[in-house]
Amino acid sequence: MSNTFCPLPWNSINIRNNGDLRICCNANSYTKNKGIIRKKDGVPYNASKDDVHIARNSDLSKNVRSTMLKGEWHAECERCRQEEKNGITSRRQMENSDWDLTLEQAKETTAEDGSINVDKFSLEYFDIRYGNFCNLKCRMCGPTDSSGWYDDFVQLNDRTHYNDTHEKIQLSKNSKGQWDTDQYDWFKGNSLFWNNFEKYTKDAKKLYIVGGEPLIIEEHIDSLKKLIHNGSAQNLQIEYNTNLTTVSSRILKLWKQFKEIRIGASIDACNEIFDYQRAPAKWHKVYQNLQKIEAQNDINFKCWFAFTITPFNVFHFPEFMRWKLEESGLTKFNPIECWRPLVSFHMCHSPKYYNIKVLPMDIKQEIIEHYTYYKSWMKQSNHIDNVKKHFVKHLNSVEKFMLSEDYSNGKCWTGRTWLEEFIYVTKRLDKIRGQNVIDVIPQLTRLFNENN
Repeated sequence: MSNTFCPLPWNSINIRNNGDLRICCNANSYTKNKGIIRKKDGVPYNASKDDVHIARNSDLSKNVRSTMLKGEWHAECERCRQEEKNGITSRRQMENSDWDLTLEQAKETTAEDGSINVDKFSLEYFDIRYGNFCNLKCRMCGPTDSSGWYDDFVQLNDRTHYNDTHEKIQLSKNSKGQWDTDQYDWFKGNSLFWNNFEKYTKDAKKLYIVGGEPLIIEEHIDSLKKLIHNGSAQNLQIEYNTNLTTVSSRILKLWKQFKEIRIGASIDACNEIFDYQRAPAKWHKVYQNLQKIEAQNDINFKCWFAFTITPFNVFHFPEFMRWKLEESGLTKFNPIECWRPLVSFHMCHSPKYYNIKVLPMDIKQEIIEHYTYYKSWMKQSNHIDNVKKHFVKHLNSVEKFMLSEDYSNGKCWTGRTWLEEFIYVTKRLDKIRGQNVIDVIPQLTRLFNENN
């Protein structure tokens, strides 16, 4: 197996919140292009206007395939490369474990220029974001992925516009006096997209549905009903990234019709740290929904915690894993007998001021000491060897990633350093939201007190 091969450029299509097509959802952190698949004139392919089959042989798609077949890393795949070199399980590695397509098969069916016969290579995997409608405004998110961010974005940046991959987004006040835009409604009443959806999902094996928050988006419900109606549901895995703030009886009833429901729960802390990072969610209510999922015995669930590591929860990471093991009572999420028995974590890569590489060395050293204590605790515990191995490996990987580069003194687009930007944005948002970072993460007290 190649150390760079990934099946996704062959068997999948990825739709951004604004309808633009991209090579992969992970190609969003390191390049200016953000993985966007473009036409010859540079205009992005968009699911509201274009046949997704045609886009599969875009110049970027062909180039990524050719690069992978040479055993090289493409620039758009930098996030996976960064994670793998630091011992973190990447999306590339997870997708290789999910699909049967091998490097040898890809070589046999791919032309020298990287093109494939899309009529013979069915779309097995759809990654769909139905806009950005969301009820949360998580610290590491923003207005492209969450409509809940609009008001805070305007207050934080003193402007009402920002750039997305297709154009400048202009926010304006709606009838309720709230900032809004229609630039993420590309799928609403769009006959081209829904015709393509019904046409191409008949052969699909998995749909990955994100948001916004997918479980509160009505068109997501419509798509499930279409899949049930056309007979596809019994052969389909539906995978979500969801904040689990809402789990309705209607959703549970629909899920029973599908081959498998995969829940990547966007939960990366307990109690007040969770409430701080994923405002305005409340931990006790989300925990009730975790328990609701746990109680379902007539749905084929595969569930895990999709833990995003940021400067806000990096100290808390081992405590969360201990909570999962010893206090949560949750056996459906990262069951201890599976290959990911604790959490499925990934790093916040961008913006750089929310990447843990931005932290100064004295705080990084405190994190290492904190992790050393927990590694010792785990080794002396009565947990099974597989759990011990993963617990220590996870902490070692976070340390290695954190120490691999120093972002603290690099210059941000604002003229401040990335560390100064982290402090500035955190304090501004604290004031806007009525929060205080050092009340929740006391390990950062000295950093923020020294930079008043």
